[in-house]
Amino acid sequence: MACIGGRGDTHVMKQHQAVDGTVAARRADCSPTSLVIQGRLARVGGQNILFGSSGQAIFAINDTAADIWRSLEEGMPPEAISFEIARGGIDRHEADRYVEAALDDWERLGLIRPRGPLSAPWAHVSQMVAIAGLHIRIVYPAACAFPAATVFRHLEVQREAADVVFHLAEHRGRIHLFRAGDWVQSCSPDELPVMLKGHLLTEVLEHGAYELAVHAAALLAGARVALVCGNPGAGKTTLTMALVHAGFGFAADDVTLLDSNGRCVGLPFAPAVKAGAWPLLAEYCPDLHAVPIFRRPDRRRVRFAVPRAFAPHSPQSVGSVILLRRGHDAKACLEPVDPASALRGLLNGAFAPGRELTGTAFNTLAKVIGSAQAYCLNYSSLDDAVELIAKACR
Repeated sequence: MACIGGRGDTHVMKQHQAVDGTVAARRADCSPTSLVIQGRLARVGGQNILFGSSGQAIFAINDTAADIWRSLEEGMPPEAISFEIARGGIDRHEADRYVEAALDDWERLGLIRPRGPLSAPWAHVSQMVAIAGLHIRIVYPAACAFPAATVFRHLEVQREAADVVFHLAEHRGRIHLFRAGDWVQSCSPDELPVMLKGHLLTEVLEHGAYELAVHAAALLAGARVALVCGNPGAGKTTLTMALVHAGFGFAADDVTLLDSNGRCVGLPFAPAVKAGAWPLLAEYCPDLHAVPIFRRPDRRRVRFAVPRAFAPHSPQSVGSVILLRRGHDAKACLEPVDPASALRGLLNGAFAPGRELTGTAFNTLAKVIGSAQAYCLNYSSLDDAVELIAKACR
């Protein structure tokens, strides 16, 4: 299936791609009542065009794939579709491969999905987590719960009532997320913790009580918090883990909430450490090499490092704001910056309820900058950066 419109090339009808011996077993979960069609097919100028409404993507497919799609729309089960293709003179095993390849690709692209999580209750693992006052229950299929659930174990609480419930369902080798019974997204099993972390964060940003969410790590030094922010690639996560090793309390590595008084509450998700940083953190996180490897949607490998020392979950005042600027062979220095530069640094990637920065949110930022020391950290060596920040926060 050739993709049109900047989504990259994909090939639903790579008929000879490997399809293992699970074909027959997998047909059982593809009855017409178990699948929901999320795309539209049209014949335009002699070409079969599939439109994916969820991602507003357009794909060109061949005639065989179009026949399979129309059969699904008519409610025909996959085994019956394979039988009809075989009647046209194609080997039945090869017809099975055609259908399985198409269904796999369409499910990956979000063009079809299962109707809902249908597993038996005893085949589930339930996990209740608390983040910034929200209680969210995650219900995993037992076969897919671990090691993904261990990434959120430090957030677990004992509570029956949940503000939000996520159900996960395994279908054709993919994991589908349902929120309150509504389908949200799917991913491959090795992407599951990344997908869950993203949706847990979305819940907090959409329903939490705060004035502004800033894209910054939060580390407790004494009685006050140091906010560390920087552009992607500045080394924020790596530096955060090194600072925790140096004795700072961990509150967040990516997103921190500010209340109307300028105090902060970190979102203590386990940091996702990219493969390039694993050697750098070997000294600071000696157990990181044994942590399971997961993947982001871009297929980059990550390991989730759960810090050992956490800051209190209550709101804390901000003592310093540190803007990161990492450069190759840069001489380490920590220089004061003016309030306007500090405000720009905190506003970069910030999120406000209602998606609009209000006067109250700006006043919150002004309180933070007005009562905190603001610095720009230029560095290349992790040890030098840790030493400079530790001195500044004493």
